[in-house]
Amino acid sequence: MSEIPTFEQALAASEEVGGNRHLLLGNGFSIACRPDRFTYGRLLDEADLSALSVDGLDLFAVEGTTDFEEIINSLRVTSRMATFYESSDRDLAARLLDDAELVKAALADALARNHPDNVGEIEEAEYAAARAFLAHFGHIFTVNYDLLLYWALMHDKLEPKIKADDGFRQDPDEPDADWVRWDSYRGGGYSQNIYFLHGGLHLFEEGPLLKKLTFARTGVALIDQIRAALDAEAYPLVITEGTTAEKHSRIRHNDYLAKGLRALISCKGSIFIHGHSLAENDRHVLRALVEGKGDALFISLHGDPDSETNRLIRRRAEALEAERSQDRRLAVGFYDADSAAVWG
Repeated sequence: MSEIPTFEQALAASEEVGGNRHLLLGNGFSIACRPDRFTYGRLLDEADLSALSVDGLDLFAVEGTTDFEEIINSLRVTSRMATFYESSDRDLAARLLDDAELVKAALADALARNHPDNVGEIEEAEYAAARAFLAHFGHIFTVNYDLLLYWALMHDKLEPKIKADDGFRQDPDEPDADWVRWDSYRGGGYSQNIYFLHGGLHLFEEGPLLKKLTFARTGVALIDQIRAALDAEAYPLVITEGTTAEKHSRIRHNDYLAKGLRALISCKGSIFIHGHSLAENDRHVLRALVEGKGDALFISLHGDPDSETNRLIRRRAEALEAERSQDRRLAVGFYDADSAAVWG
């Protein structure tokens, strides 16, 4: 591959496309900020897998991965296969499904336990760099569960100013509550432009309500509130289902998540994809890009553009381009992730 364009060059190219710019964030956004905390390998080191019916580390080792979603998928597929055979051990199938749920819970717990403790652990210069990056985009979508995007957006005393409406509002029935709520009538209006496509550590379902934990209403650090909830065996809304079909099914049954996917489909102009590998387990997101109204994708590549990982991303991007019908061509370009200096 010839020399990869810089982020600034990709921005200039998007001007030629016309329309607005939007952003889809993957885990590379968080890893760039704190690589010692947000890689799957690090999370596996921190995860408590002791409740599984087998040795947790051996389970990951036999699959040759540190990816929690791969393990969840393998456990669910194996359970279905075990159930299929007449001579199957039904107890085994149930154990496999139970272990899949335990791995999901362990991921949420490891994310919360290993997360930076408070907003002050990130330097002001880092927030300033992140805001300078985010300010280029109208709608911002993320498949990450952590609080880094939320913290950067809430750090609004720093320039540049960014429109950041996640659709959560005070509940008129409980104005003094410690939380704020989202629903399709009060919170999810046309002004919303921030979407956590797979949920987040700060989002909790309670019956029909989706609540967002807040610092402003409690004076308690968000991560401390999240850890307290986990200690009480209350788990946040995080979509860690193993396959894209399972994720999509879960998303379709949640108004907030479903609206996020619809909003992505509706975005016109250019969509920048930063820190995402275009992996198949997010196929529902990729399909939204193909079926959507966007005219161009600009995809970040980290490191050597000819590395095996980046060649795979490029092949996946070319496949997306080929899926779009010829009368609605989807242009695909790339840029150097490091040149965006997302965290400075």
